[in-house]
Amino acid sequence: MMAAADCTWPQRTRPLRQLTDDQYAAWERDGYVVLPGIVPLDLCENAAAAIRRFIGADDSRPVSWYTNTDDIYDATLSPRPAHGPCGMVQLYHHATLWALRQHPAIHACFADVYGTERLYVTCDRAHFKPPQSAAHPAWSDAGPVHSGLHWDVDVKNTPVPFSVQGVVYLEETRAETGALRVVPSCRGRIATVDDSEAVAVEGPAGSLVLWHSATKHGPGRNTSDRPRVSAYVAMLPVDASPFLGDRPPDTALSLSDSGTLKYDEDPRRPRLSRDARIDRWRRRLPLLDEDPRESQLDRAPPGEEDGEPFGGLTPLGRRLVGLDEWSSS
Repeated sequence: MMAAADCTWPQRTRPLRQLTDDQYAAWERDGYVVLPGIVPLDLCENAAAAIRRFIGADDSRPVSWYTNTDDIYDATLSPRPAHGPCGMVQLYHHATLWALRQHPAIHACFADVYGTERLYVTCDRAHFKPPQSAAHPAWSDAGPVHSGLHWDVDVKNTPVPFSVQGVVYLEETRAETGALRVVPSCRGRIATVDDSEAVAVEGPAGSLVLWHSATKHGPGRNTSDRPRVSAYVAMLPVDASPFLGDRPPDTALSLSDSGTLKYDEDPRRPRLSRDARIDRWRRRLPLLDEDPRESQLDRAPPGEEDGEPFGGLTPLGRRLVGLDEWSSS
């Protein structure tokens, strides 16, 4: 590993399978990279259609984009809203999302930046952020969780572990549609990072955007006339020990690696076990323990009301879930 004073990064030790040399150089320089053309457009279209169906969004009726104004994180609500002004969509296990997670090119991108194919995949959510509208003022406020720039890792205790987050742009995403914003080149200056340096990460449909979790990031405001539609995908190494810096070998690399908001309370919280990751697939559980279960939401995932786990895992998907072991090579 090579480490700046505040951040752990792996040295490249194997040939690249998916990234070009220029893309990998941009990754190391900036802490993020845009990878166009990674996801086939039909997979993007299928996922975007499922998201719209789930939240009841009809592009011929823009008013349908703004139906709920309640906070999706308000645990006192019953049922819990599946979509709200922050833009996050509480759709975790739909077949169209699993088609993204187990797509070989997405896995190859994560494998290139980690330097290992032996990875787990997280069960993250989707995103549907309509334009700001004077007629729907609640939707101009993303709330405290999704306003401004932030980290999803502990940056108080350095060096920060190496973990990688990602988002698939299911439709063309420009600065004006609320593209992800990042502060480039945080490595070596996390304590002094300047939010004014944030840039919009634009990309065509089918792009995969990766960023090191030590790269400060957050959503932009949608000032266009159409929604931003995307799906979050992240992968984590089966063996975390090479990526933790000086932390104990079973420490969680990030919030999603711990599976709970309590990660913020204990920087040495253990990571999810392999069995716990399998359980998330089998029981269709959300990314974090604090997130609502499907049964608590105000609607069921389209076409999957029976609550059965996704049954179309490929051999790669089975390894990413943890059902089958990766080879030790």
